[in-house]
This record gives sequence, C-alpha cells and structure tokens, in this order.
Amino acid sequence: MNNVALAIIVILIFFLGIVSTFWIVLTSYRFTELLESYLDKSKFVASNRKVLSHAGLVGLLIRNCAMALMFLIPRLCEKRGLIEKDELLNLPIHLKRKLLVPWIISGFTLFAASIYCFFVI
Repeated sequence: MNNVALAIIVILIFFLGIVSTFWIVLTSYRFTELLESYLDKSKFVASNRKVLSHAGLVGLLIRNCAMALMFLIPRLCEKRGLIEKDELLNLPIHLKRKLLVPWIISGFTLFAASIYCFFVI
C-alpha cells in the first residue's frame, strides 16, 4: 500500500473515533436518566445514580458506561446480584440500540487503530 492509502485509512479511523466519542457524550446526556428509569430495581444503577448524580457530564458518562456494560455481560451481573433476572428485558429495543451502538463502534475503532499500529507502524 502506498502512503496515500495509509493516510486515508488513518483519517477514517480518527474521524470514526471522534464521531463515536461525540455520539457517546450526546446519548449519555440525553438518555441516561430515561434508561435508569427502566432499570429502577437494579442495585447497581441505584448506587451509581446516588454516588455520581452530582458529578455532571462525567458522572453521566460513567453511569451510561456502567449500563452498557450490564447489557454486554448480563449473566455476570445477574450472578453477582447487581441486576434482577429479567430486568434487562424491560428496556425497549430502540433504547438498547441507542445505548449499545456508540460503545460498539468505539470498540471497533479502538480495535482498528490497534491493528493499524501493530501492522503498519
């Protein structure tokens, strides 16, 4: 591959990372409280809300990340007693998508950047 193609790949990865970061911030700001209202039985969500409610945007990001993590590893959270057995099923599918898609794209971007650094640099 020539240098122009490698530069285009880097710009694409960088742009996708920036867009996904802004997307995470926006969804955290707009949907965190709505998502928490569906997960009101969860001890994990309740304790995070209590501790991080006065932390501003950073607190919203941490709470949003914790809820996304609950959806990515639900069995572990159930086993530890952080959520009820079928509590995650109460959330509408469009809210699940709005929660998980930005985090999955950010993970993909991080993976792509890591592969690029490993094989090209």
